[in-house]
Amino acid sequence: DTKMTPQRAADVIEMYGAERIWLNSAGDWVCSDPLAVPKARLEMRRRGHSAQLIDRVSLDNPRTFLSQSPKFRLDMEQ
Repeated sequence: DTKMTPQRAADVIEMYGAERIWLNSAGDWVCSDPLAVPKARLEMRRRGHSAQLIDRVSLDNPRTFLSQSPKFRLDMEQ
């Protein structure tokens, strides 16, 4: 099984750090959970991770990576 549970995601972040990790949920041809990111955020909070770390892997890192593309646009006020 290649799907990552919220527990495995938290384990990976604990093992390797958050610098280049980005939480996401796949919507591919096998069973996918659209709530995978919120569940991983809850698991990290349950384990005592800071809100700053949780936001980094679920919001900041994806935004930083995607912002490298001139076509990426994030409109938070819509």
